Amino acid sequence: MKQTAKLAMLAIALSAGISGTAMANGNDRPMPEKYTAPPAAPASESVVRPAAAPIVESRSNTGPYVSGNIGAAIPGKDYIKTGYLLNGAVGYNFDPVRVEGAVGYQRNELETVGGHVFYWTFMGNAYYDFDEMSGVKPYVTAGAGVANGHWANRSSTDFAWQVGAGLGVKIAERTMLDIGYRYFKPDDGNVVFSSHNVTAGIRYQF
Repeated sequence: MKQTAKLAMLAIALSAGISGTAMANGNDRPMPEKYTAPPAAPASESVVRPAAAPIVESRSNTGPYVSGNIGAAIPGKDYIKTGYLLNGAVGYNFDPVRVEGAVGYQRNELETVGGHVFYWTFMGNAYYDFDEMSGVKPYVTAGAGVANGHWANRSSTDFAWQVGAGLGVKIAERTMLDIGYRYFKPDDGNVVFSSHNVTAGIRYQF
């Protein structure tokens, strides 16, 4: 009986020892830490990069130009018929001011005495261009120079001046249609002459 009790106690002790070892080798093993993703940045702190602005090339209005025009020369005297004129110029645009040197030829027939009168003109002109409106630039102008006039059998070279206004109409990137009016007056001490000149031409800027 005592022997049986000892065997039972020994069995219980062995059973308890095996269970403790199993717990020590298995259940007591530390659990791996759970992966946690970093918190997302608040919406207010997110970086927003603006889109790059398109590159727009702007061409300056300043630069040299050439121009040419033709027109009607309407005299201020009844005995002189309406004639024609031709002009050519080379200038520089400072925007809004332009300056140029111009050479012109004007011819009118004499009504009563026959023959004709013509002028070669060499003028320095200045312009002021107003702001462009829908491709149209109004301007005012004034100029001074010399006029070599020929009346029948006489000729003279005298001081001359002119004032006027007009419109520059853009017809291409560098080309303007120029429509203008000039009041032209040579100061000839012997002959009183003046002319209302209406012109149309082309101005090309380099």
